[in-house]
Amino acid sequence: LHDAWLTHVGHLRPQTKIGLPLAFAQAVASLPDVDLGRRVSLFNGKDLAGWEGDSQYWSVEDGAIVGRNAGTVPSSTYLFSKKAYRNFRLLFEVKQTVSPEHSTMHSAVGILGEKMEDKGGNAFGFRGPLVMFCHDWGIWDANRRNRIEPAGQKGALRIPAEKTGDWNLIEIVAIGDRIRGVANGTLVFDFTDQPGMLKASPLGLQLHANQKPQEYRFRGLVVVEDPDDRLVTLKK
Repeated sequence: LHDAWLTHVGHLRPQTKIGLPLAFAQAVASLPDVDLGRRVSLFNGKDLAGWEGDSQYWSVEDGAIVGRNAGTVPSSTYLFSKKAYRNFRLLFEVKQTVSPEHSTMHSAVGILGEKMEDKGGNAFGFRGPLVMFCHDWGIWDANRRNRIEPAGQKGALRIPAEKTGDWNLIEIVAIGDRIRGVANGTLVFDFTDQPGMLKASPLGLQLHANQKPQEYRFRGLVVVEDPDDRLVTLKK
């Protein structure tokens, strides 16, 4: 484990009786060992402090945030960070539960838009860019322009870099009007939006509208504000 990182975020080592779950500490340690002095952990590995969302869908298990549904989700619902972000680097790992019973629907992180009330009395809806991952990749402008990256894409965009049913390391860098996404070391997109379309907003982990069961797990979840203009996970 990276002792410097654990010291920076104030987490005790997991083997101590009062330490955090081993799985969470391992997840943090697996992230690139850069920007240690500037990173902020968005998730403490134990509970949803610093986040807000519908508790029937979101919980914490084994050092990961879990979004799941058994019944119908009338409209996409989000677990939002309580703080808003504008220019940032977000690093995290995500795993989709894959089985004959589970939907293959993608998840996403909502960024640079706004919270809204959605169908079915959903107080945790979102309008704005969704950085999509697992089974479908790219950017969807929710409740506005629909898919904006790749432009003209019909149907789900699959990528060879995806680790289906396993942990995927995601890096999102948003600076000015430009948004870039990296999955497991591979550049997925480099998108520049029209001026004035993006604004500071909470980060929102998505559980998509669906009639079938879904389950996503998120871990790591660290952010650097006003980052250097580079992709730290991109393989050379």
